[in-house]
Amino acid sequence: MQRLRFQMIAGFVLLLLPAFWISLNRPGLSALALLWVVGGGYLLIRFYLDPMEKLWKTMRSFDPEIQYVTYKKFLKKVYHHLNAQEERIDREKKGREDVESILFSMVEGVVATDSSGRISFLNPTAERLFQIEHGSALGKYPREVWREFELVEMFHQVFVTGQPQSREFQLDLPPKSYLKVEIIPIRYGEDEEVQGVLAMVRDITRVRRLETIRTDFVANVSHELRTPLTSIKGFIETLLDGGLESRETTKRFLTIMYQETERFNRLISDLLDLSQIESGQAELSRNKLYLAPLVEDVRLTLQERLTEKNISLSVELGPTPVWADEDQIREVLVNLIENALKYSTAGGHIKVQEYNSGDQQEFIICDTGIGIPKDSIPRIFERFYRVDKARSREMGGTGLGLSIVKHIIERHDGRVWVESELGKGSCFHFTLTKYQEERGKG
Repeated sequence: MQRLRFQMIAGFVLLLLPAFWISLNRPGLSALALLWVVGGGYLLIRFYLDPMEKLWKTMRSFDPEIQYVTYKKFLKKVYHHLNAQEERIDREKKGREDVESILFSMVEGVVATDSSGRISFLNPTAERLFQIEHGSALGKYPREVWREFELVEMFHQVFVTGQPQSREFQLDLPPKSYLKVEIIPIRYGEDEEVQGVLAMVRDITRVRRLETIRTDFVANVSHELRTPLTSIKGFIETLLDGGLESRETTKRFLTIMYQETERFNRLISDLLDLSQIESGQAELSRNKLYLAPLVEDVRLTLQERLTEKNISLSVELGPTPVWADEDQIREVLVNLIENALKYSTAGGHIKVQEYNSGDQQEFIICDTGIGIPKDSIPRIFERFYRVDKARSREMGGTGLGLSIVKHIIERHDGRVWVESELGKGSCFHFTLTKYQEERGKG
């Protein structure tokens, strides 16, 4: 403002100096001096008033009823209007920043294109889901970013027709994922032309996997229940058709039916145990626990079977206590040692040992059995997964033991994994939190 005042004063001084000089040195040219002052003054005033007139017209366009009595009131009104516009711009800027922060923090992916069809916005979630380098997709057409023809075609169709579309896609990028994409047109008014499109991207991989697990679970349970029931039904029909006449045949059939019933009972029991563990209904009762006595209990339980197969069991456990639920850890040991016994050949050896691993204690149960194929190791802890289904059923397995082990250890804040080589045996590892005196006092 001071600069503007200086310019006005300087302009008037430069205008009056020539007129003063003319009237002082050439008295007869006073009319010329007056003409100089009037003409120059008019041009100078117009120079400063033209912007004011444009500002007046602009103000009238906002408020046609506006009237100003004086120049000062007009400038005062302009000042208030500019302040109001500045506040509105600040609010819009803050609102835009809030919207951008929300979009950047959303768990769903967001993709937007402008009126030319080029990508104008991608939030970090969208870049992660599509595995796009940060900022590399901005300013490009969708066909330059994605190879999936159907996805690119969705962007094009919504932009052209203005009709929303929704579809699910399976991306073959490692790891394989499933995405649900919903695209809607961007309009500034209900009847306006499409100015771009907005896509919402949701990761439904976990949902699809859960659906697959549920379907497989129902199929496996149905199969596992049908097998003993079919066997029992067949034997009953045979006995009713005349098999009761032979005492020896009847006894053999009833023995098999009893075994099938026991298998049926073990399956139901394992299903109930797994359901309780997964749902959290089986509460943990953690205490100071030594695993050596538990392993000895399991040895006594399985001693007859160990002797039958001539399999030795060695225990190398130290005096380090853990913070765990005794009943549940006993179930872990029973499942793992019994599993090692089942798949070990006659004359084999099972070893139970432990290692110090910081705040955790690592326990290992190794056998000299048939081992696990490399491609089966990632799935070995899945429910009902069996490497050799026929052999597992012959041995009375339900296919749920390792899944129960996994859930129990994870509930104890530990982890479980397996190392195996086909034909040479397997080693199952699991970790448990070490016992600390502070926990016992608490």
